[in-house]
Amino acid sequence: MSFRLFGIHFEVSYPLVGIMTAVIMLDSTLSAAVCFISVVLHELGHLCMLYRYHSAPDAIRLTLFDISISDRKKHLRSNRAELAVTLGGVAVNYVLALIFGVAQHFSPQPLYNQMLSANLTLGLFNSLPIYSLDGGQAFYLLLNRRFTPDRSLRIVEVFSMLLLIPCSVLGFLVLLRSPGSFTLLLTSLYLIVVLLTEKNYD
Repeated sequence: MSFRLFGIHFEVSYPLVGIMTAVIMLDSTLSAAVCFISVVLHELGHLCMLYRYHSAPDAIRLTLFDISISDRKKHLRSNRAELAVTLGGVAVNYVLALIFGVAQHFSPQPLYNQMLSANLTLGLFNSLPIYSLDGGQAFYLLLNRRFTPDRSLRIVEVFSMLLLIPCSVLGFLVLLRSPGSFTLLLTSLYLIVVLLTEKNYD
């Protein structure tokens, strides 16, 4: 399914539409809807920074496992501007977590707590210095100020593996203790596959 909005070509996979519709309809706690909204707001943070630096994306593709932004002007931005674009998403999540945390403190509501938890978790997860996550891309950009791109990439890859291997082991142990709790294990394995199959940030 594809459409254009504000001059940007959007492509949304049918499996994503089907699964999200079913989950939202069946989830009486609204947890899935809150998570979906938090992810969308995260991506809007990136988009706002892209517009801030006059480099609107050409296309945005949403699939079951990924949200990719086609950004042809990436190499035209300064390192500082690219860092702002990279961290725009987590910045939004942290600000929302703070807002809903304050709201929860003064007027406790289940929805406030869900928004706080979803945004804080999403922000912290994406801040990890792991290849393909926002934190990993930011780490790479910072390293580029002192090292060559190739050396920076190697350092990020090493850090990523040093984090992902213990996370995979922990995820496996959690699964053994609590059958059905496979999120950490699957996420870690997915990021390891991405790390081993993709070779650059360009």
